[in-house]
Amino acid sequence: MGIVIKQATTTAIYSYIGALLGFVTVWFVNRTLLTTEENGLINLLISISIITGSLSNLGTFGVITRMFPLFRTEDRKHHGFLFYPLALSMVGFVLFLIAYFIFKDELIARNIEKSRLLAENLYYLVPLTFFWAMFYVFDAYSRSIYRTVVGVVVKEVVLRIIILMAAFLYAQHIISFDTFLLIYCAAFCSIAIMMGIYLFAKGEINLRINKGFIDKPLRKEMIYVAAYSTITGLSGLLISSIDKIIVNDKLGLAAAGVFAIATYFGSVIQIPARSILRVSSAIIADAWRNNDLDNIRDVYHKTCLNQFIIGILLLLGICVNIDPLMSLLPPEYAEGKYVIILMSLGYLIDMATGANGIIIATSKYFRYDTYFMFLLVIVTFSTNMAFIPIYGIAGAALASCITYFIFNFLRYLFIWKKFAMQPYDQDFLKVLFIGGLSFLCAYLIPTTNNAYLTIFIKGSVLSILFIAMVYRSAVANDFNLLLDKARRIIRL
Repeated sequence: MGIVIKQATTTAIYSYIGALLGFVTVWFVNRTLLTTEENGLINLLISISIITGSLSNLGTFGVITRMFPLFRTEDRKHHGFLFYPLALSMVGFVLFLIAYFIFKDELIARNIEKSRLLAENLYYLVPLTFFWAMFYVFDAYSRSIYRTVVGVVVKEVVLRIIILMAAFLYAQHIISFDTFLLIYCAAFCSIAIMMGIYLFAKGEINLRINKGFIDKPLRKEMIYVAAYSTITGLSGLLISSIDKIIVNDKLGLAAAGVFAIATYFGSVIQIPARSILRVSSAIIADAWRNNDLDNIRDVYHKTCLNQFIIGILLLLGICVNIDPLMSLLPPEYAEGKYVIILMSLGYLIDMATGANGIIIATSKYFRYDTYFMFLLVIVTFSTNMAFIPIYGIAGAALASCITYFIFNFLRYLFIWKKFAMQPYDQDFLKVLFIGGLSFLCAYLIPTTNNAYLTIFIKGSVLSILFIAMVYRSAVANDFNLLLDKARRIIRL
């Protein structure tokens, strides 16, 4: 688990730098510079292209994650493995292009009244889809060779710096919104190019295949994994993005913009989990290859506990400061209050179940994760369609929260039954008690007339009490080791 904590810490640092840059973007650009319709357009283009880009991969992410350990070689050529996911993604992109030109006119007609901006800029989906597909390949490959940090630096830091520079030019009236949108989309496209350049510079790109290495059984298994991974990947992205699409369809682009901004604040608590899971995926895949169940069990428990500790602290920090936070937003974002809380709760549920998805996806039972995903797409679609007309954007957040609970509960039961792995113990109850006590102390502090000061005071009290009590209780050894290391650095 040491390598997980070490690399995850580095990854999390860059992720939080990116989150800080993202906060500046959301707070000073999306909140004041762009209209709710323009916010909705930007977020919807990215959400849709993430889905189409993943679909264009034709399951290569799962193939890389599960199959790469069989190709790994010391000379870093890996039997030309990278050629296969790249070639398959190109085929997938061609299929997307065919579908795009078939349905383009219908999509424009459907959105021309409620979401005119989206209809007028739908063509951005073509380059965004292609480069997202390439990024997914390079990012999954870099994780498999234990170069996990570069994807985060490119996506979370470099990307946001480019966007902030474009926003500054837009704020100074040097460029128009159309030019800003062009730079925004080009920035997302550029992350795949930067990833490719990095891997090439490190000598990690070799497209010369070893024809004799892949025999008929291995080829059959790769096709089998790719087929299931296509459904799994698409289902996962639909679960995370379908709410934005339905909000736009039912309530319009302005509501989608408010929902996107509110969702961003809730998604901040996911950053540590993404960092830990990026590193864990390759470790768990190698452990399955070596039939090292003890290592998998250890990673499962510790990812659950460490992510729960960090997640509940961030959730409570958001809840105790939700009113002063909302007072800083324009009145049209008032409905986002319950979106932030419900989405944060859903993300916490997802974090508290640790590496469950990776354990199933890299095991011989990987196809069952596809079945879970398919079921959850139905649940997600049904709950969004039911709740959005009644509760508006808060209904979309409630639907997501319910989806996260059902999905992770099914995964939890499956791993418990198939592998006899159950990660929860009394330490989780201790953390929950500590969190409740810390929240109560911070909540009882009177608010000030200055929202920023209130957020700082309540957030500081909550964090200090929570971290101190978790440390003293010694419920998580990795958490304590990380704090000890931070203390030594500060003393230096």
